[in-house]
Amino acid sequence: MRNIFRQWLPLAASFELMMLEGPAVQAAIGRLPDSALNLAAWGLTMSLSLLVESPVIMLLATSIALVRDLPSYAALRRFTLSVVGACTILTALVAFTPVFDLVARRLMGQPPTIVQAARPAMQVMLLWTAAIGWRRFHQGILVSHGLTRLVSLGTALRLATTVGVAIGLAALGRLPGVQVAAITLMVAVVIEAAAASWFVRPVLRTELPQSSEMAPLAQRHIWRFHMPLAATTVLTLLAGPITGAALARLERPEQTLAAWPVVFMLLLVMRGWGLALQEIAVAAARDPRALPALARFTWVVGIATSAVTGLLAATPLAALYLDHIVGTPPSLRELALQGIGVGVLLPLLTALASWARGLLVAAERTRQVYRGMAVGLAAQAALLAGGVAADLPGMWVASGAFTLAALAEFGYLRRAVALAKIPATVETPATVAR
Repeated sequence: MRNIFRQWLPLAASFELMMLEGPAVQAAIGRLPDSALNLAAWGLTMSLSLLVESPVIMLLATSIALVRDLPSYAALRRFTLSVVGACTILTALVAFTPVFDLVARRLMGQPPTIVQAARPAMQVMLLWTAAIGWRRFHQGILVSHGLTRLVSLGTALRLATTVGVAIGLAALGRLPGVQVAAITLMVAVVIEAAAASWFVRPVLRTELPQSSEMAPLAQRHIWRFHMPLAATTVLTLLAGPITGAALARLERPEQTLAAWPVVFMLLLVMRGWGLALQEIAVAAARDPRALPALARFTWVVGIATSAVTGLLAATPLAALYLDHIVGTPPSLRELALQGIGVGVLLPLLTALASWARGLLVAAERTRQVYRGMAVGLAAQAALLAGGVAADLPGMWVASGAFTLAALAEFGYLRRAVALAKIPATVETPATVAR
């Protein structure tokens, strides 16, 4: 467990630093005019941006699993460029054409004022996916060579940039809050992508061999390996637009749509410690002796993060965070507290699902990962639809659906791990694949 902790902590710290940029930009929005409107518009912008970005998120895991020498690095680099190029074209189609109105107003049912405020911010995020994909590709190489501290350093640079740019733009006061947030994140993620490219240079020069006994990594094989992982992320991030569409159809839509991004971001900060377990599980699964310790460590992380979330929900700490850190309007505080309380078990379920998902990825059983995400999304869509039909309170519907969907996904993944007898097979995943 000590070895796993040493590998996990820098990567988890990187996740947390990355998650903290959400509260940082929300704090800037909360201190500018029309904060409720701009928080809701930022929630719409981020949900669409993350959905478009979703095919590149799992490039980190793909890089860990497939990059073994310089030829495989070059092959995956070509693949990365093709994926981020396609996603950038899709972003342009959404942001600069009537597709934005079609998606945001007709499909998601967002109020016109929120759609109008979000459109310029979506346009600013044009190169967001390209920077994220390039960064994740190189971070995977750093993680697989035990250089997670450099991943953390790059994310620290990103957070420092986020805070500096957000403070500067908020002080100028010339732009709406949602545009301040978009510019801030766009600049920060480009800085982090450049840092990852620089950090990986010594690894490429001295660590990766010129060749290996493995067969050449073909683009077709990369597609077969990565596409189920990309599909899982697409399914996961579809939850954002679906939740927004549900909240728009419940009572007090403007208030709940403004409060939900604050709740989601706080829960995401708590879940970040567990999300980092997926890549650690992929790396640790190469040594079957590490699996029992990995399972115990997963439970420790999950229980601890859910306990902290419960402490926040049940004590004045939540009010301190909402009022003095994020600057949430007083009218949204009650709704935000409801959402945090309902989602108290989400960090535990996130840690457990990340552990199971990492074991399946290490065994190259990515289809089960995809199916698990599909189960979770189907459960969430059904719960949201039921909540809308019953006209339940918006925060209970949104946070409750996320939590129960995470439980459904973990149940499927845990069963897939058991049926695949992962501890007996992860030592030689290439054999399993053949």
